[in-house]
Amino acid sequence: MTEKSHFYAPKYWGLQLFFLFARLFVRLPYRWQMRFGVRLGRMIYPFLRRRKHITMINLKIAFPNKSTHELTVLCKKCFDSIAVSGIETMIAWFMPKHQFQKIKIDTHGMEHFENVHNDPRKGALMLGSHFTCMEIIGRYIGENYSPFYLVYQKHKNTLFEHTMTTAREKYVTQCLQRKNVVSIVKMLKRNASVWYAPDQDFGAERSIFVPFFSKTCSTLVATSWLAEKTSAKVIPCYYTRKVDFSGYDIYVLPVLENFPSGDDYQDALRYHQILEKAICEFPDQYLWQHRRYKSRPPGEEGVY
Repeated sequence: MTEKSHFYAPKYWGLQLFFLFARLFVRLPYRWQMRFGVRLGRMIYPFLRRRKHITMINLKIAFPNKSTHELTVLCKKCFDSIAVSGIETMIAWFMPKHQFQKIKIDTHGMEHFENVHNDPRKGALMLGSHFTCMEIIGRYIGENYSPFYLVYQKHKNTLFEHTMTTAREKYVTQCLQRKNVVSIVKMLKRNASVWYAPDQDFGAERSIFVPFFSKTCSTLVATSWLAEKTSAKVIPCYYTRKVDFSGYDIYVLPVLENFPSGDDYQDALRYHQILEKAICEFPDQYLWQHRRYKSRPPGEEGVY
């Protein structure tokens, strides 16, 4: 049995039907899809108690001066945003190119990336983060700046993994698994452009505890290590959805000078400070549903 024929086994029928629905759904007008995403977020919000609990704890850490009412309102907006991001993922993976190109995407500071990307002597490590519209932005950059590689976390479901990587590799050069460090280093040494988002908790492996909104969290030191090993230029960026659903904005910051500094803690703290500033501008568009403070220093109680 081939890999593809294996995906037609009964256990995959539900997911296959969903992907078929997604391919049809993305043919609808873009703003209809966005409005549906918001309504979906409001429908599912009452039922996702555990994720609401995680989100509220994260928001209380990040915004200690907000009232309970303000945090609750923000939490609901976060779930609107995460539901919309599900629609955006379908758009990124399945929307026909001629339709996708009609979506308005404004860039700010993209020359910082372009200068490195277009220099055959330099590798570019595009330092991203988990803002909820990341799939749309990944497709835009992949279609407009080639070669372009992205680092991702492998999915446990083999059909989902196959569909995800197949869809993404229609617009990026290659998807590189997070644990496949050799391939990531190889691409950067070949002076390619690689997108990488280290703002999640992957446990103690290659991590240190660094403040993020004043509370320490487990933070990967791989960004500094990759820059040191490959001499790649590190370019921070973030991206947001326009409030009126008229498109997106990509904000690209200047290349980080003196990076890596030789101090993993200071390098990670520098990234967190950049990320905090972006989040404070668009707090509802960050992925707060993730257990960012899951790992704790020895002897410290769990957060969640």
